[in-house]
Formats: sequence, C-alpha cells, structure tokens
Amino acid sequence: MANKDFILDLGKLMIGIAWVDGKLHPEEINALKELLFLLPDISGEDWSQLEIYMTHAVTDAERQDLLDRVLNGISTSGEKQLVLDALEKLVTVEGGAANAEVIKTIRQDLDTKNPGLLAHLLSPFRKTLQSRASHYTGKFSREDRIEDFIKNTIYFQLSSELEARDHAINLPEEEVRKICLAAGLMAHVAWVDNEVCDREREVMSLALQQIWNMPKEEADLITEMSHARIMHGLDIVRLTWGFCNYTTVDERKAFLRCLFAVANAADQTSHAEIEEIRHIAKALELPHQEFINAKLTIPRKDRGGL
Repeated sequence: MANKDFILDLGKLMIGIAWVDGKLHPEEINALKELLFLLPDISGEDWSQLEIYMTHAVTDAERQDLLDRVLNGISTSGEKQLVLDALEKLVTVEGGAANAEVIKTIRQDLDTKNPGLLAHLLSPFRKTLQSRASHYTGKFSREDRIEDFIKNTIYFQLSSELEARDHAINLPEEEVRKICLAAGLMAHVAWVDNEVCDREREVMSLALQQIWNMPKEEADLITEMSHARIMHGLDIVRLTWGFCNYTTVDERKAFLRCLFAVANAADQTSHAEIEEIRHIAKALELPHQEFINAKLTIPRKDRGGL
C-alpha cells in the first residue's frame, strides 16, 4: 500500500485539477468530496488537510508541483495502479463507462511520467465533475455525509449501502449511529491481535441483535463493514467521543462487558486486549471500578489470572 503522504498528494492533485477554471461551485465541491472518499486510508485528520485545498483556488504552478510530486512519488506498480484507478474515476461520467482512449493516454503518461498528463485530464474531468454535481440534489445533504465520513465512517458506509439497496433499517437514526460506533469499538478490540476470527464476528453480531434490537441481516452487515474498515484504520478518539455522546452511563457500563466478550471470543483474553479495553473505559469516562467489574465477567483462567 502507498504511504500516506503519497495518497494525500494524489488527493490534493485531484482538487487542483478541479480548480482549473479558477472556481468551484458548491455542487462541484460535494461531487469532488465523493470522489475523494474513494482514496484509501483517509482519516478525519487527513481530510482537514484536503479541505484546505478546496477553500482557495489552486494556481497553475501549485497544480504542476502537485503533479510532479505524484509522478515522482510513484515507485511501485501498486502506487501506479492506485493513481490510475483514482484518475480513471475522474474521467468517468457517473453511470457511464470510462473513455477508453483517455484511459489509454493516462496510462501512457504515467508510464513515461509525462507532465502533459494535466492537459489530458482537464477536459474529461470537468465533464465528470459536472455530471456528478447535477445529481447531488438528493434526499439528504451531502455535507451531512461528509460529517459522517469523518466522524462515523461505518454509519456513512452503511447508509450508502442501504441507499443502493433501496432498503432502510426500522430503527431511529440516532440509534443506528450509536450502533455503528459500538461496532467500530468492538472491531477495534477484535483487531488488537491483527486478526478477526469468525467467532469474534458472531459475538459482535449477536451483541448488536440482543442489546440494540438490530435485525440479524443488518447486524451481520454492520459487523462485516466494521471489520473491513478497522483493517484500514479507524479513529479511536472519534469513536469513543461519539459513543460517549450517544449513550448513558449505564449503557456504557454494559458495553464494557460486550468488549470483554468480544476479546474472549477467540481462545482467551490477552493482556493487550485488556489494556485496550482499559483505555476505552477511561475514554468513555467510566470509573476504574467499572472496568474491573467488566473484566471479572471473564473467567480468571481465560485472562491468564490478570
């Protein structure tokens, strides 16, 4: 996987190309943000860097510098493919196929690190941006989706997936947001050992069904989304802050027991998992004794006497 600086430079280049005529309309900004969502491993903190480039026009010199940084930063076939995939989306009108000739030219430019790549991108990208912008007057605010992407990525992905399926969860929106935050925290604990097993998934899904009355199909979907996302990184600070905002003290106390159940689902509860849950309990503003009470729900032999 490409390093974070390279991915951010690519995102900034995408924004710079959008500024080619010296202005960005609100609908185009929202369309551009949707395209930037497709870049891998972009966190809320990274997003703030990209937003700076959306607030002030990018000059020709800055745009060329960004292109040079991206071209010079390509050192592996994976990085070249990442750039090609991103640029292909820039020249693909929503609902249609990419222009084969344009994609062929982009590929050749990347192979030769041709600075003329910018000229080949400008016209098709403007068409793509205008096409996407024309559709962004839907039933919910794109700015709300931006906030969800930054603060509650799993909810953002869930709402996008359900919209695509023309399906809705029969629970209040605030409850669904809370559930997604809970799933992210459980996935975080499950991923402490850099592996998530089937039994951990089962325990997570069951917790969502039993505690929050989530239907099994949706609980399984949220579980899979949270595990897929945790492998690329989730902002634990935003997760705990958001969950704290949406829950009562009693809910957070009960949730600590869920975290230990997830930790103990695969063989035994490790020292690393216990320490991670300790940090989460503190972030959730719970007394240390509540952490101890939750830990004691796991048999002593399953936590190595800890």
